[in-house]
Amino acid sequence: MSSQPDCAVCGDERAAGAAFCESCGKPLATGAGRALGKDCPSCGAAGVVGDDGYCGNCGLLAARPRDHVEADAGPIAAAVTDRGLRHHRNEDAMWLATRGAEVDVVVCDGVSASFDPDVASETAVEVTGKLLITATAELPESIAAAIVAAGAAVAALAGAGDPRRASSNPACTIVAACVRGTEIGYGWVGDSRGYWIPAEGDAVQLTEDDSWATHAISLGVDPQSAWNDPKAHAITGWLGADAGPVRPRTGAFFAETPGHLVLCSDGLWNYLTEPAEFADTVRSALRGSASLLEAGRALIDFANAAGGSDNITVALVPLNTSDS
Repeated sequence: MSSQPDCAVCGDERAAGAAFCESCGKPLATGAGRALGKDCPSCGAAGVVGDDGYCGNCGLLAARPRDHVEADAGPIAAAVTDRGLRHHRNEDAMWLATRGAEVDVVVCDGVSASFDPDVASETAVEVTGKLLITATAELPESIAAAIVAAGAAVAALAGAGDPRRASSNPACTIVAACVRGTEIGYGWVGDSRGYWIPAEGDAVQLTEDDSWATHAISLGVDPQSAWNDPKAHAITGWLGADAGPVRPRTGAFFAETPGHLVLCSDGLWNYLTEPAEFADTVRSALRGSASLLEAGRALIDFANAAGGSDNITVALVPLNTSDS
């Protein structure tokens, strides 16, 4: 995929977390929405959907800018988020910023049972992403501090804006990672996941879900029984005013062999619960695509073809590969 070259200002704007360069207008790696189609899916009229997403013929909302957003950092990283097929809006959000080979990536999934979960996820990725710019050599500590700050910002939403937020606090999950050379630092709260996908073999899940099923399994419940329980995906950790103290879990490792760091929401991994299956699907998307962005789109298409029951977000970062 070809892209407009950086101007002299682009690098500073990208490092500051801007979505667009104020000098040349280029979309930067924090993500730009795909152009909305002009044909209305509700009334069938052609060429009548305005830039605001509303149909000029029937007046219905045909699409929102956040329904599908892509972030393309070329061979360094890419991320894609999509509304899916069942939800009326995209409550996921993602952040991707690059500085040379350094990468900061954040994925958040709004808790649908809360009010304004899309605002919660957008707030969390922006606060976390901007703080990760100054991440120190101690990556886990820097990531944890950024997530705690994001938690405070999301909690503050309950006392601002729509009064309905006070009774149903905006909430979201989060997973974030920093890549510095071959070191990967990561942290999370909730059930958005991070994986390491080696060139061969099973996926390595870096995160452990804050969920009822994971807690039950840790207490000795049969894993299959736990995941089949209706409460399986009930989260036990999140960001929000009713979440209590935010205590992110973190980790770090050095990628000594070729592979890909993958961050995603449960809209993808719910269809790929087995480590071998997850790895094979990601590698198949990478092999069948001309770029990381195309591979991200292919994984979104996979989840939608499997049912698209949730919002879907995926970020891909290669390490020690011919493209990285």
